[in-house]
Order: sequence, then C-alpha cells, then structure tokens
Amino acid sequence: MLTTLWKRSAAVAALGAGALVAISSTSVAVAGPPPGAPVNVEQRTTGGQPWSVTRSAATKANGVAVPVKINRTPSKQADRGTEIKNQPRPPEQGTPVRKPINQRIVDAAARLAGKPYAWGAAGPNRFDCSGLTQFVHRQIGIQLPRTSRAQRAALRHIAKKDMKPGDLVFFAQSGRVYHVGIFAGNNTMWASPQTGDVVRKQRIWTQSFTVGRAW
Repeated sequence: MLTTLWKRSAAVAALGAGALVAISSTSVAVAGPPPGAPVNVEQRTTGGQPWSVTRSAATKANGVAVPVKINRTPSKQADRGTEIKNQPRPPEQGTPVRKPINQRIVDAAARLAGKPYAWGAAGPNRFDCSGLTQFVHRQIGIQLPRTSRAQRAALRHIAKKDMKPGDLVFFAQSGRVYHVGIFAGNNTMWASPQTGDVVRKQRIWTQSFTVGRAW
C-alpha cells in the first residue's frame, strides 16, 4: 500500500460560525501523483457515508472547520482525523467602544440639523442658540444654564489654541453675549443662528470670541 502525504490549505481570515473555508490539497509524496500535482479532496460526515469531493467546509463557533477526512482518489487512501482550520475568532467585547464625550456632543448637535430657530426655544423641535447648546449637553448628561451669558459665566475658560470640537464658542459685543455655538472643528460650529434660519453648521466669521468647556 502506498503511503501518501498531503499538504492542506488553511484560511487566514478570522471567521465566525457557519463561514465557508476553502479546502485544497496537493501531493508532496514521491509515490502516486507527482509532488505539487492537484488531487481531489473528499470528506464524509460519518463512517457509513460515502466519500464525496468537497472544496469548502463550514466553520464552527471557535473558528475551526468541521472535521474533513482527506484521501487520494481513485484508490481513496485516507489521511484521517484531519481538520481544516482558520484563525480563531477573537473574543467579542460585551460593550462597544464609546466615542470621546466631546465628539458625542458634536454628534448630538449634528442630529438636530434642520430644526428651526425660535427665540426662547430650548427644544426638542425648535431652538435658539443657547437653547440648542443646553439641550445638546443635556443629552450627554451635562447640565448647563439656560442663557448664553450664564453659560459663559459658568464654564471653564479655554484658550483658543487649545479649543477642541465640543467646546462652546461665545460671541459678545460691548460686554453682552449675543451668540453661542458648539465648535465642530475646521473653523465651524453647530448653531441655531437667527429667526428664519435652522440648526446648521455655521462658519465662525470672526476671531472675536471666547471659548468655554463643559465636558
């Protein structure tokens, strides 16, 4: 009886249960097919079942394929007890990674895009500028005063060079705060600007502003 060894391919992707793994085999023996020649790969699910040619197998939950028995055709000399494997699936994390809080503030503001401006409104369907900033921070679990003046007074001052998305940008004239927005990066901010306008990403049009941080 000829003894024949087989070289089997292995999948490299981390796959879950039920994924298909390609199966192939080439001869590395001096007897039978010449080394490197393609040969049929066959499997059977139980000992009483006939052998059948296969080119794939479904992986189990741990990333290992169902047992595949390799043999040489047409004599069907088996290389038994072999499993085709792929890389084990990494453990699944129970809790997804959360974005940084300042990015969640920006995202919460972006979700309100298109809501109309209304003086004195603080959401959820209409906003003035400070009503928007107060509402957005409340969604993240941060409480702010109602007006832009009170918000600026309550928050920690941040130098312009250190400002980050999620910071509040305050505009004042003659000591009176008249507008506030949520910095979104690239010289823009989310704001509810004025009557007839909507919540939108607004360009910061001047360098005469101060920055506060609530997160």
